[in-house]
Amino acid sequence: MLFEDNPAFFVLKVLITLAGTVAMIASTTSFKMVRPLAKLVSTGATHILVSLYISATVTLMNTALRGTGLSDILLRLLAYLLAALFDFHFVRRIWLDFAGMIKKGWGVLSLIPCAFIILSVTVALYPERYTKRPLSIVTIYLLGAVIIAVYFSIGSYLSMQYGRAQSERNREILELQLVNIRRENADLEALEKQTRILRHDLRHILTTVAALAEGGDTQAILDFVENTAGLSEEAPEPRRYCDDPLLDATISGYLASAREAGIALETSVSVPNVLPVDSSELSVCFANMLECAIHACMRLPQMERKMSVRCVQSPKLTMDVVFPFHGKTAFDKKGLPKPPDGGSNSSLRSIAAFCERHNAVYAFTAEDGRFRIAVAV
Repeated sequence: MLFEDNPAFFVLKVLITLAGTVAMIASTTSFKMVRPLAKLVSTGATHILVSLYISATVTLMNTALRGTGLSDILLRLLAYLLAALFDFHFVRRIWLDFAGMIKKGWGVLSLIPCAFIILSVTVALYPERYTKRPLSIVTIYLLGAVIIAVYFSIGSYLSMQYGRAQSERNREILELQLVNIRRENADLEALEKQTRILRHDLRHILTTVAALAEGGDTQAILDFVENTAGLSEEAPEPRRYCDDPLLDATISGYLASAREAGIALETSVSVPNVLPVDSSELSVCFANMLECAIHACMRLPQMERKMSVRCVQSPKLTMDVVFPFHGKTAFDKKGLPKPPDGGSNSSLRSIAAFCERHNAVYAFTAEDGRFRIAVAV
Protein backbone atom coordinates (compact mmCIF):
# COMPACT_ATOMS: atom_id res chain seq x y z
CA MET A 1 0.00 0.00 0.00
CA LEU A 2 2.13 2.83 -1.35
CA PHE A 3 -0.71 5.32 -1.92
CA GLU A 4 1.07 6.55 -5.06
CA ASP A 5 -2.22 7.96 -6.39
CA ASN A 6 -2.64 10.29 -3.38
CA PRO A 7 -0.73 13.58 -4.01
CA ALA A 8 -1.59 14.99 -0.57
CA PHE A 9 -0.15 11.93 1.14
CA PHE A 10 2.98 12.09 -1.02
CA VAL A 11 3.59 15.77 -0.19
CA LEU A 12 3.05 15.17 3.53
CA LYS A 13 5.41 12.18 3.48
CA VAL A 14 8.11 14.24 1.77
CA LEU A 15 7.70 17.09 4.27
CA ILE A 16 7.97 14.71 7.24
CA THR A 17 11.03 13.06 5.72
CA LEU A 18 12.71 16.44 5.15
CA ALA A 19 11.84 17.69 8.62
CA GLY A 20 13.05 14.46 10.24
CA THR A 21 16.33 14.59 8.32
CA VAL A 22 16.93 18.22 9.34
CA ALA A 23 16.11 17.34 12.97
CA MET A 24 18.69 14.54 12.95
CA ILE A 25 21.33 16.81 11.42
CA ALA A 26 20.59 19.55 13.97
CA SER A 27 20.76 17.10 16.88
CA THR A 28 24.41 16.27 16.14
CA THR A 29 25.66 19.56 14.72
CA SER A 30 26.94 22.72 16.32
CA PHE A 31 26.02 25.56 14.00
CA LYS A 32 28.44 27.89 15.80
CA MET A 33 31.18 26.30 13.77
CA VAL A 34 30.47 25.08 10.22
CA ARG A 35 34.02 25.33 8.93
CA PRO A 36 35.31 23.50 7.11
CA LEU A 37 32.17 23.24 4.99
CA ALA A 38 33.05 19.65 4.19
CA LYS A 39 32.46 18.81 7.87
CA LEU A 40 28.84 19.96 7.57
CA VAL A 41 28.50 18.16 4.24
CA SER A 42 29.77 14.92 5.78
CA THR A 43 27.37 15.24 8.73
CA GLY A 44 24.42 16.10 6.50
CA ALA A 45 25.13 13.37 3.95
CA THR A 46 25.44 10.75 6.70
CA HIS A 47 22.03 11.68 8.09
CA ILE A 48 20.47 11.78 4.63
CA LEU A 49 21.72 8.23 4.14
CA VAL A 50 20.18 7.20 7.48
CA SER A 51 16.97 9.00 6.53
CA LEU A 52 16.71 7.03 3.28
CA TYR A 53 16.83 3.78 5.23
CA ILE A 54 14.31 5.03 7.80
CA SER A 55 11.90 6.09 5.07
CA ALA A 56 12.26 2.82 3.16
CA THR A 57 11.86 0.74 6.34
CA VAL A 58 8.66 2.59 7.32
CA THR A 59 7.24 2.06 3.85
CA LEU A 60 8.03 -1.66 3.92
CA MET A 61 6.63 -2.08 7.45
CA ASN A 62 3.40 -0.27 6.66
CA THR A 63 3.00 -2.28 3.46
CA ALA A 64 3.65 -5.58 5.23
CA LEU A 65 1.10 -4.70 7.93
CA ARG A 66 -1.40 -3.56 5.28
CA GLY A 67 -1.61 -0.22 7.01
CA THR A 68 -3.37 2.96 5.93
CA GLY A 69 -1.97 6.32 4.93
CA LEU A 70 -2.52 7.54 8.48
CA SER A 71 -0.56 4.63 9.95
CA ASP A 72 2.29 5.35 7.53
CA ILE A 73 2.41 8.98 8.65
CA LEU A 74 2.30 8.06 12.33
CA LEU A 75 5.02 5.43 11.93
CA ARG A 76 7.16 7.92 10.01
CA LEU A 77 6.76 10.61 12.68
CA LEU A 78 7.60 8.15 15.45
CA ALA A 79 10.64 6.80 13.61
CA TYR A 80 12.14 10.25 12.99
CA LEU A 81 11.38 11.40 16.53
CA LEU A 82 13.15 8.38 18.01
CA ALA A 83 16.07 8.82 15.59
CA ALA A 84 16.50 12.51 16.49
CA LEU A 85 16.34 11.76 20.24
CA PHE A 86 18.81 8.92 19.88
CA ASP A 87 21.20 11.18 17.96
CA PHE A 88 20.95 13.96 20.53
CA HIS A 89 21.38 11.82 23.64
CA PHE A 90 23.85 9.16 22.44
CA VAL A 91 25.46 10.08 19.12
CA ARG A 92 25.97 13.85 19.48
CA ARG A 93 28.79 13.77 22.05
CA ILE A 94 30.72 11.03 20.24
CA TRP A 95 30.28 12.70 16.87
CA LEU A 96 31.35 16.13 18.13
CA ASP A 97 34.34 14.58 19.88
CA PHE A 98 35.51 13.09 16.61
CA ALA A 99 34.63 16.23 14.68
CA GLY A 100 36.69 18.31 17.08
CA MET A 101 39.63 15.92 16.86
CA ILE A 102 39.79 15.77 13.04
CA LYS A 103 41.23 18.99 11.62
CA LYS A 104 41.86 17.87 8.04
CA GLY A 105 40.53 15.31 5.60
CA TRP A 106 36.85 16.20 5.79
CA GLY A 107 36.64 16.43 2.01
CA VAL A 108 37.56 12.76 1.65
CA LEU A 109 35.32 11.73 4.55
CA SER A 110 32.35 13.53 3.02
CA LEU A 111 32.74 11.42 -0.14
CA ILE A 112 31.93 8.22 1.78
CA PRO A 113 28.27 8.98 2.67
CA CYS A 114 27.72 10.71 -0.68
CA ALA A 115 28.91 7.61 -2.53
CA PHE A 116 26.70 5.36 -0.39
CA ILE A 117 23.69 7.61 -1.07
CA ILE A 118 24.17 7.28 -4.83
CA LEU A 119 24.68 3.53 -4.54
CA SER A 120 21.63 3.02 -2.29
CA VAL A 121 19.33 5.08 -4.50
CA THR A 122 20.57 3.24 -7.59
CA VAL A 123 19.96 -0.18 -6.02
CA ALA A 124 16.53 0.92 -4.77
CA LEU A 125 15.24 2.38 -8.06
CA TYR A 126 17.04 0.58 -10.87
CA PRO A 127 15.79 -1.10 -12.94
CA GLU A 128 12.52 -0.59 -11.07
CA ARG A 129 11.31 0.46 -7.61
CA TYR A 130 12.54 -1.74 -4.73
CA THR A 131 8.99 -2.40 -3.47
CA LYS A 132 8.34 -4.36 -6.64
CA ARG A 133 11.52 -6.46 -6.39
CA PRO A 134 11.95 -8.51 -3.19
CA LEU A 135 15.55 -9.30 -4.12
CA SER A 136 16.37 -5.58 -4.17
CA ILE A 137 15.10 -5.25 -0.61
CA VAL A 138 17.59 -7.90 0.52
CA THR A 139 20.35 -6.16 -1.46
CA ILE A 140 19.52 -2.79 0.10
CA TYR A 141 19.78 -4.11 3.65
CA LEU A 142 22.94 -6.05 2.86
CA LEU A 143 24.34 -2.74 1.61
CA GLY A 144 23.18 -1.21 4.89
CA ALA A 145 25.24 -3.80 6.77
CA VAL A 146 28.27 -2.83 4.69
CA ILE A 147 27.64 0.85 5.47
CA ILE A 148 27.50 0.09 9.20
CA ALA A 149 30.73 -1.89 8.96
CA VAL A 150 32.47 0.98 7.16
CA TYR A 151 31.36 3.55 9.73
CA PHE A 152 32.31 1.20 12.56
CA SER A 153 35.79 0.86 11.06
CA ILE A 154 36.11 4.63 10.75
CA GLY A 155 34.94 5.06 14.34
CA SER A 156 37.42 2.46 15.58
CA TYR A 157 40.23 4.20 13.73
CA LEU A 158 39.27 7.59 15.15
CA SER A 159 39.02 6.10 18.65
CA MET A 160 42.53 4.75 18.24
CA GLN A 161 43.74 8.16 17.08
CA TYR A 162 42.02 9.76 20.07
CA GLY A 163 43.76 7.32 22.38
CA ARG A 164 47.08 8.13 20.78
CA ALA A 165 46.45 11.84 21.21
CA GLN A 166 45.69 11.29 24.90
CA SER A 167 48.84 9.17 25.27
CA GLU A 168 50.89 11.89 23.63
CA ARG A 169 49.39 14.42 25.97
CA ASN A 170 50.24 12.28 29.01
CA ARG A 171 53.77 11.89 27.66
CA GLU A 172 54.12 15.68 27.50
CA ILE A 173 52.97 15.91 31.12
CA LEU A 174 55.54 13.32 32.15
CA GLU A 175 58.26 15.21 30.27
CA LEU A 176 57.33 18.37 32.13
CA GLN A 177 57.47 16.47 35.41
CA LEU A 178 60.92 15.14 34.51
CA VAL A 179 62.18 18.62 33.62
CA ASN A 180 60.95 19.98 36.93
CA ILE A 181 62.49 17.08 38.89
CA ARG A 182 65.82 17.88 37.25
CA ARG A 183 65.32 21.55 38.09
CA GLU A 184 64.64 20.66 41.73
CA ASN A 185 67.71 18.45 41.85
CA ALA A 186 69.81 21.33 40.49
CA ASP A 187 68.36 23.64 43.15
CA LEU A 188 69.13 21.11 45.87
CA GLU A 189 72.70 20.72 44.64
CA ALA A 190 73.11 24.49 44.64
CA LEU A 191 71.63 24.65 48.12
CA GLU A 192 74.00 21.95 49.36
CA LYS A 193 76.98 23.78 47.88
CA GLN A 194 75.90 27.07 49.43
CA THR A 195 75.34 25.36 52.78
CA ARG A 196 78.87 23.95 52.74
CA ILE A 197 80.24 27.45 52.07
CA LEU A 198 78.17 28.96 54.88
CA ARG A 199 79.23 26.20 57.26
CA HIS A 200 82.86 26.92 56.37
CA ASP A 201 82.40 30.66 56.86
CA LEU A 202 80.52 30.19 60.11
CA ARG A 203 83.71 29.13 61.93
CA HIS A 204 85.45 32.35 60.90
CA ILE A 205 82.39 34.44 61.84
CA LEU A 206 82.24 32.91 65.31
CA THR A 207 86.00 33.46 65.79
CA THR A 208 85.64 37.12 64.85
CA VAL A 209 82.64 37.63 67.15
CA ALA A 210 84.54 35.99 70.01
CA ALA A 211 87.53 38.30 69.46
CA LEU A 212 85.29 41.39 69.40
CA ALA A 213 83.51 40.21 72.56
CA GLU A 214 86.83 39.85 74.38
CA GLY A 215 87.64 43.45 73.48
CA GLY A 216 84.28 44.63 74.79
CA ASP A 217 83.44 46.46 71.54
CA THR A 218 79.64 45.99 71.48
CA GLN A 219 79.02 48.35 68.55
CA ALA A 220 81.60 46.55 66.44
CA ILE A 221 79.85 43.23 67.16
CA LEU A 222 76.47 44.66 66.09
CA ASP A 223 77.93 46.11 62.89
CA PHE A 224 79.68 42.85 62.06
CA VAL A 225 76.51 40.80 62.65
CA GLU A 226 74.48 43.19 60.48
CA ASN A 227 76.99 42.93 57.64
CA THR A 228 77.12 39.13 57.72
CA ALA A 229 73.38 38.53 58.22
CA GLY A 230 72.70 38.75 54.49
CA LEU A 231 74.98 35.84 53.65
CA SER A 232 72.29 33.26 54.44
CA GLU A 233 69.82 35.02 52.14
CA GLU A 234 71.96 34.08 49.15
CA ALA A 235 71.06 30.43 49.55
CA PRO A 236 68.44 29.30 46.99
CA GLU A 237 65.14 28.11 48.37
CA PRO A 238 63.57 25.42 46.14
CA ARG A 239 59.80 25.43 46.08
CA ARG A 240 58.20 22.24 47.35
CA TYR A 241 54.48 21.62 47.56
CA CYS A 242 54.35 18.01 48.75
CA ASP A 243 56.55 15.03 49.60
CA ASP A 244 55.56 12.92 46.60
CA PRO A 245 58.20 13.74 43.92
CA LEU A 246 55.92 13.13 40.93
CA LEU A 247 53.02 15.23 42.20
CA ASP A 248 55.38 17.91 43.46
CA ALA A 249 57.07 18.05 40.07
CA THR A 250 53.71 18.42 38.35
CA ILE A 251 52.46 21.24 40.56
CA SER A 252 55.82 23.00 40.60
CA GLY A 253 56.27 22.70 36.85
CA TYR A 254 52.88 24.12 35.90
CA LEU A 255 53.05 26.93 38.46
CA ALA A 256 56.52 27.79 37.18
CA SER A 257 55.10 27.91 33.64
CA ALA A 258 52.32 30.20 34.89
CA ARG A 259 54.85 32.57 36.45
CA GLU A 260 56.90 32.62 33.27
CA ALA A 261 53.74 33.53 31.35
CA GLY A 262 53.22 36.54 33.60
CA ILE A 263 50.21 35.08 35.44
CA ALA A 264 49.70 36.42 38.96
CA LEU A 265 49.42 33.45 41.32
CA GLU A 266 47.67 33.01 44.62
CA THR A 267 48.61 29.59 45.99
CA SER A 268 47.86 27.63 49.13
CA VAL A 269 48.81 23.99 48.68
CA SER A 270 48.70 21.34 51.38
CA VAL A 271 49.00 17.71 50.30
CA PRO A 272 49.03 14.72 52.69
CA ASN A 273 52.02 12.39 52.83
CA VAL A 274 49.77 9.43 52.00
CA LEU A 275 47.82 10.08 48.80
CA PRO A 276 44.30 8.63 48.37
CA VAL A 277 45.05 7.45 44.80
CA ASP A 278 48.08 6.64 42.69
CA SER A 279 50.31 9.70 42.38
CA SER A 280 50.75 9.34 38.61
CA GLU A 281 47.00 9.48 37.95
CA LEU A 282 46.54 12.29 40.47
CA SER A 283 49.38 14.18 38.79
CA VAL A 284 47.70 13.94 35.39
CA CYS A 285 44.39 15.15 36.88
CA PHE A 286 46.03 18.16 38.58
CA ALA A 287 48.05 18.86 35.43
CA ASN A 288 44.84 19.03 33.37
CA MET A 289 43.31 21.45 35.88
CA LEU A 290 46.33 23.76 35.88
CA GLU A 291 46.75 23.57 32.12
CA CYS A 292 43.13 24.64 31.55
CA ALA A 293 43.66 27.66 33.79
CA ILE A 294 46.96 28.63 32.17
CA HIS A 295 45.56 28.39 28.64
CA ALA A 296 42.51 30.45 29.63
CA CYS A 297 44.72 33.14 31.20
CA MET A 298 46.98 33.27 28.16
CA ARG A 299 44.02 34.36 26.04
CA LEU A 300 43.47 37.40 28.28
CA PRO A 301 45.30 40.76 28.39
CA GLN A 302 48.39 40.81 30.60
CA MET A 303 46.69 42.83 33.35
CA GLU A 304 43.90 40.24 33.71
CA ARG A 305 46.11 37.16 33.95
CA LYS A 306 45.69 35.75 37.42
CA MET A 307 44.74 32.45 38.94
CA SER A 308 44.12 31.01 42.37
CA VAL A 309 45.29 27.51 43.27
CA ARG A 310 44.25 25.96 46.57
CA CYS A 311 44.68 22.42 47.82
CA VAL A 312 43.47 21.16 51.21
CA GLN A 313 43.88 17.77 52.89
CA SER A 314 40.67 17.53 54.92
CA PRO A 315 38.00 16.27 54.87
CA LYS A 316 39.09 15.09 51.42
CA LEU A 317 42.09 15.96 49.28
CA THR A 318 40.62 18.81 47.26
CA MET A 319 42.20 20.99 44.61
CA ASP A 320 40.43 24.16 43.57
CA VAL A 321 41.60 26.28 40.62
CA VAL A 322 39.95 29.63 39.82
CA PHE A 323 40.75 31.91 36.89
CA PRO A 324 39.09 34.79 34.97
CA PHE A 325 36.44 33.90 32.44
CA HIS A 326 34.64 36.17 29.96
CA GLY A 327 31.35 35.36 28.28
CA LYS A 328 28.86 32.59 28.91
CA THR A 329 29.04 28.85 28.61
CA ALA A 330 26.53 26.03 28.66
CA PHE A 331 26.97 22.76 30.52
CA ASP A 332 25.90 19.29 29.46
CA LYS A 333 24.02 16.83 31.67
CA LYS A 334 27.32 15.62 33.18
CA GLY A 335 28.28 19.14 34.24
CA LEU A 336 30.94 19.51 31.54
CA PRO A 337 31.15 22.90 29.83
CA LYS A 338 30.44 22.95 26.11
CA PRO A 339 33.21 24.63 24.08
CA PRO A 340 32.01 27.27 21.58
CA ASP A 341 33.11 25.15 18.61
CA GLY A 342 30.79 22.34 19.66
CA GLY A 343 33.65 19.94 20.30
CA SER A 344 34.87 18.84 23.66
CA ASN A 345 37.57 19.99 26.02
CA SER A 346 39.82 16.96 26.32
CA SER A 347 41.40 18.23 29.56
CA LEU A 348 38.06 18.56 31.33
CA ARG A 349 36.86 15.22 29.99
CA SER A 350 40.07 13.64 31.31
CA ILE A 351 39.37 15.14 34.74
CA ALA A 352 35.83 13.77 34.68
CA ALA A 353 37.08 10.33 33.61
CA PHE A 354 39.59 10.32 36.49
CA CYS A 355 36.82 11.14 38.97
CA GLU A 356 34.58 8.40 37.58
CA ARG A 357 37.36 5.82 37.95
CA HIS A 358 38.10 6.73 41.57
CA ASN A 359 34.62 7.72 42.84
CA ALA A 360 35.85 11.28 43.21
CA VAL A 361 33.77 14.44 42.83
CA TYR A 362 34.32 17.20 40.28
CA ALA A 363 32.64 20.54 39.73
CA PHE A 364 32.94 23.07 36.92
CA THR A 365 31.26 26.44 37.45
CA ALA A 366 31.30 29.76 35.63
CA GLU A 367 29.89 32.80 37.40
CA ASP A 368 30.78 36.39 38.24
CA GLY A 369 33.51 36.45 35.61
CA ARG A 370 35.37 33.48 37.11
CA PHE A 371 35.68 29.85 36.10
CA ARG A 372 36.24 27.30 38.84
CA ILE A 373 37.53 23.74 38.55
CA ALA A 374 37.33 21.65 41.71
CA VAL A 375 38.17 18.01 42.35
CA ALA A 376 37.73 16.19 45.67
CA VAL A 377 39.31 12.72 45.94
